[in-house]
Amino acid sequence: MNIGNVPTTVYENLVNNVKSGSAPLQRYYQLRKKALKLDSYHVYDGSLPLVEFELSYDYDSLLPMLVQSVAPLGKDYQEMYKQATSTGWVDVFESEGKNSGAYSAGVYGIHPFMLTNYSGTLEAAFTMAHELGHCMHSMLSQKYQPYITSEYTIFVAEVASTLNEALFLDYMLERSKDPRERIRLLQQTIDNIDGTYYMQAMLADFERRAHGLAEQGQPITADALKGLYKQMWGEYYGNSVEYEDLLGIRWSRISHFYDTPYYVYQYATSFAASAKIHQDITSKDPKVRKAALDRYLTLLKSGGNDYPMEQLKKAGVDLSQPATMQAMVAELDRLVTQLDAELKKLN
Repeated sequence: MNIGNVPTTVYENLVNNVKSGSAPLQRYYQLRKKALKLDSYHVYDGSLPLVEFELSYDYDSLLPMLVQSVAPLGKDYQEMYKQATSTGWVDVFESEGKNSGAYSAGVYGIHPFMLTNYSGTLEAAFTMAHELGHCMHSMLSQKYQPYITSEYTIFVAEVASTLNEALFLDYMLERSKDPRERIRLLQQTIDNIDGTYYMQAMLADFERRAHGLAEQGQPITADALKGLYKQMWGEYYGNSVEYEDLLGIRWSRISHFYDTPYYVYQYATSFAASAKIHQDITSKDPKVRKAALDRYLTLLKSGGNDYPMEQLKKAGVDLSQPATMQAMVAELDRLVTQLDAELKKLN
């Protein structure tokens, strides 16, 4: 758990504040239950859209939108963004035999390569913003760092990608007047916060408690782990989502538990860090914005030249402080309130 010189206080700060800050998440599911007119809400109901909204985002039309969305990061960043999407570095569309999903791979001395399976959906548009964030991180890291310190750690990797998603959401909400599109945008973002922040923090908490059983000399059986997962589901999700028996074995398919212990919490810490940086970069105070931008670009340029916690502190983020995690909870609360207001417009 101390790989990268990350103190255990960061881990503890994350799980403690996410668990105590679960009220906005539970409110979201209660809102979904009401909007969908369901007697009870189950995990599988999460696949249901809150509104019927079908809009395809043409790839060629999407690119300038993505460039405009990162305007808060400066003109130089925008120009590099254009370069990444207009020089053949991106394998865009689905084809026979192609890998599924999306990823960005940096190649030192050349440039990043990016694979996507773009389908024109809203989710695919956000995936483009996400992966381009990784590309930009690699481009700036490799431009300013020698090979030996150019590779950044997973602890900071998701900061660049999730910040780009947040800026893309800002841009889309600002330009959209259709409440149905705005609802879909908000649902997409809130679901992402749930999956990347709350769920990963809960899994990290589960992993810590499971190891605790061994430390206490208790047998780690499937039944013991099922019971632990059920207990924790109630702590994080309360009565907002019905507990199913099959949920009790969800832990069994989390591959990181077996090959990379104490890994999943890093998804959530990166998410919290990007939320804090986004808050500063979009501040109404121009001095705060300028200082935050300078710090953030320094982070992207630093590659792996320092321990990740020190890099984030230089970027204005201290993950050992409760306020950082609480900022993410406050952001979710704001988004759920905004979603509630948009739903009321339809009614």
